[in-house]
Parts: sequence; structure tokens; C-alpha cells
Amino acid sequence: MRDSSVPLGEMRVITSLVILVLCLFKADAQGIAEDTSPKRYRTPEALGRHFFNAIKTGNYTQIKNASTLALTPKDMKDIGQNLIKAVEQKIKAGDYENPANGQAVIQGIRGTFLDNEEIKKQFAKLKKEERVFKESYNQIHGMDKTRGFDWQKTKYLRTDSSNIKKDNEIPMPIGNLFIHFTATGREFRIKLPNCANPPKLGWLTDSDPLTLEPVNKTK
Repeated sequence: MRDSSVPLGEMRVITSLVILVLCLFKADAQGIAEDTSPKRYRTPEALGRHFFNAIKTGNYTQIKNASTLALTPKDMKDIGQNLIKAVEQKIKAGDYENPANGQAVIQGIRGTFLDNEEIKKQFAKLKKEERVFKESYNQIHGMDKTRGFDWQKTKYLRTDSSNIKKDNEIPMPIGNLFIHFTATGREFRIKLPNCANPPKLGWLTDSDPLTLEPVNKTK
């Protein structure tokens, strides 16, 4: 009789795949390519600066195009194929303690990123994601009034990428980014949730809501 418990290595694979689905299956439900393919931001700092300037100037299109909302079905398949190649290289290099975990990752990627019906299902399921995402952008852009500052007088400080983690099973870093800026002598930060660096696309944020909060410095 097969043991029903899940080994730690396999559990990590499953967890990683769930994160991938949540972070990368955030795209326009219409699947319209046009010229909305995301630009390549090679570093978290580049993505953070771009987001800050777009929020500062009130340009939602630039915000969307630096998020997974701009991905198309073709992008999803490209991500899947590139991830499989990267995992295969890790298997050949002996980077997996148990090679079966690598094969499990590849199976999961194929079923998630390369299956047309699954892609269609995910796009339909996440159709409402952009509405929530855009609402969070509008709230942040309007916070200059509630927080008592002028966006045009704000100053970008840095993008904190210390929450980004490298997964040992899937070769793609994922995590939250925090954009720090000053306004009227106070420091604030904008959270970009679940940012990822999919192969050949560069850094993107997903479509979870953006948030802004003051930074309380400890003395």
C-alpha cells in the first residue's frame, strides 16, 4: 500500500508550482497581444523606478504593461518552455537531491503553462483581476490628497528587494518589492506583490492589489 504522506522535497515542488500559478497566470482575459507585451526590466530596481514614475505621472498603461496583466497566451507558453529547459539543465547538472522532483516540476509546468485548455480556464477565472488591480492603483495615485502631499514633489529613494527568494526547485526568483520614496519630509513605501523574473521577460509584478503605507522608522 502506497504511503499517502508527501515527502518534503515533493511538497516544496508543489508549493513552488502553486506560487508560479498565482504569480504568472495574471493576464488580460481577452488574450489580445497587440503591443502590450511587457518591457524587460532586468533588475528589481529598474522595475521599481518604472512603477514609481508611472504612479507619479498617473500613467496606468505603463503600470499594467509592467505587470503580468500584459502577458498573452504565447508569453505563457514561452515561459513554460524556458522554465522546462532550465529545469532540465538543473537535472543534468545534478542540482536536484532527488531527480524525480525535477521531473515532477517539469510535469507541473507542462500541465500549467503548455496546456491550451488550462490556459483558457485560468484566463477566464482571473478575468476580474485587472479591475481590482486598477482600483488599487487609483487609490494609491489619489493618496496624495489623503496623505497631504503632492506627487510631483515626491522623491524616489530605492527599491527594497530583500524579500525576493531564490527557489531551489524552480529557477525563478519570486517575492515582494517595496518602493521607498519621500513626500513632505516623510517616508512611504509602495508594495509590489509577488514580483517574478520569468525567463527572457524580465521583472514583473503580478495583479494582486498594490498598497502604500508610511515607513515608521525605529529610533
